[in-house]
Amino acid sequence: MSTTSKPAGGIKGFLQKTGQLGIWTYEKGTTVVQWTYRYGGQAAFILATTSMVVLMPLLFEITREAQLIETERLEANDLRSKGYADRQLKEMGFSDTVLHAPSVSTMTVGSK
Repeated sequence: MSTTSKPAGGIKGFLQKTGQLGIWTYEKGTTVVQWTYRYGGQAAFILATTSMVVLMPLLFEITREAQLIETERLEANDLRSKGYADRQLKEMGFSDTVLHAPSVSTMTVGSK
């Protein structure tokens, strides 16, 4: 008699193959998860630190610029109330953004 067994057929063979496939999938899956955790963590760390170095200063600059424009608008409104014309304010160095608000920002929702 030979020592190799013939694969079982029918339901028993199907269940044995399914069980073996499950074990193989589990073993390969854990290997893939471990690899992803190891190298994916490094990639996430690189992405996070790069974002902090590049994007955070940009966000701070955008916020600072918005505060500067708001301060200049308040100063321009104060000078207008004292009788200065837009031409004079422009000669003083105020930008068009400060002197004239963009038409998009003055629109209200639902107005015609």
